Amino acid sequence: MLLGFFILLIGVGTVLLLLPGARAGGGRAPFLDALFTATSAATGTGLIVQDTATYWSFTGQKVILGLLQVGGLGVLIGSTMLLLLIARKVSTEERFLLKEFTGVGSPRGMVLLILGVALYAFLAQLAGSYLLASRLAATMPQDQAWWLGIFHASSAFNNAGFETMGLGNYLPDTWVQLTLAGLSLLGALSFIIIIDLIRGLFLRPLALDTKLVFVTTALLLAGGMVAILATEANNPQTLGPLPFPQKILSAFFHSTTARTTGLTTANVGAFANPTLLVIIALMFIGGSSGSTAGGIKVNTFALLGAAVWSFVRGRRQVTALGTDVHEEQVLRALAIAFLSVVLVFGITLALSFTEKATLLAQLFETVSAFSTTGFSMGLTPSLSQTGKLLITFAMFVGRVGPVTIAFALSLRGRPSRYVYAEEAINVG
Repeated sequence: MLLGFFILLIGVGTVLLLLPGARAGGGRAPFLDALFTATSAATGTGLIVQDTATYWSFTGQKVILGLLQVGGLGVLIGSTMLLLLIARKVSTEERFLLKEFTGVGSPRGMVLLILGVALYAFLAQLAGSYLLASRLAATMPQDQAWWLGIFHASSAFNNAGFETMGLGNYLPDTWVQLTLAGLSLLGALSFIIIIDLIRGLFLRPLALDTKLVFVTTALLLAGGMVAILATEANNPQTLGPLPFPQKILSAFFHSTTARTTGLTTANVGAFANPTLLVIIALMFIGGSSGSTAGGIKVNTFALLGAAVWSFVRGRRQVTALGTDVHEEQVLRALAIAFLSVVLVFGITLALSFTEKATLLAQLFETVSAFSTTGFSMGLTPSLSQTGKLLITFAMFVGRVGPVTIAFALSLRGRPSRYVYAEEAINVG
């Protein structure tokens, strides 16, 4: 159903963007450009082959807004449902905890959860739209300010990365940057985690998943900010000309948006190689499971880190923050990460045959597409026809792939009828 939903959404979006009224100045957009843009919007990526503000008319921009809005809500609800189904297959104790954790123990509870997800998305974007519009209204008409506020609040919360203000050409004020960064963080958190945080306000213990997501997210944000600040503070093409407080804010902004939002206030193509590698890592990890963010997910990355740390300490059981983790979940995380690496490597290899660009630019664009981030070093607008299809495929698989793989692996979790002989393998 999740796969079919996105295929249908992309198909409808492509048809709407092919209409003459969707392109500024009249005429029809090329099919591949319409397909690429519809896929980018529906999957919440933000990579573009044509400038959103100038190439697409107001009607076309409304189609893009609708696609990223429906796609974001669809993945919030769809991935939440799949995660609940995955969790139901672990044990009786965890099924009980799941019911206590989310209130989903009946069809009525499922309906309430879906309504809660929709309400959370609506309120977050409404607040963000108001904050942005009230700030922008000081320099432009009210109706234009509200349109830009709604569009960019939706783009930030849904981790889409589409923008029509030309953020890369000028530096927005502090309020706008903090609002966009805050919406990006809210979109990168799943509704299940939000529920747990609300319960935590009433002195109920937080779930391990929530604690892992918050600890890992804080480390990634701080580490990314420090790395970007250290490598770009003196770069005259990026953060160099800014006052020091603005350098800190810009480094924080890009560390936040690198985790699948893709909004930028600097020329990404002018970043130093160390910065680009840090951003690639942040994009590949992404946000939390069940959110609008892409990537392999913070939960997966944290679980793999816990497994490595437990092995280094000589423990047979994987533990995270003082709690044991099921071996099946560790293996699932390993499978997701491995398959993601293979996919990124394969598409990058294919791009190396079809595109005339540096290997770093090809890898950057591939990871950006797979993680549904939307950062670009400038390669996307000049992609060949084959390159556009490859990146389109990466965006689609990156959106529906990890959670679908996780669900498929959980369905295969059944006791084996055979016991094979053990044999040692040389490792290291």
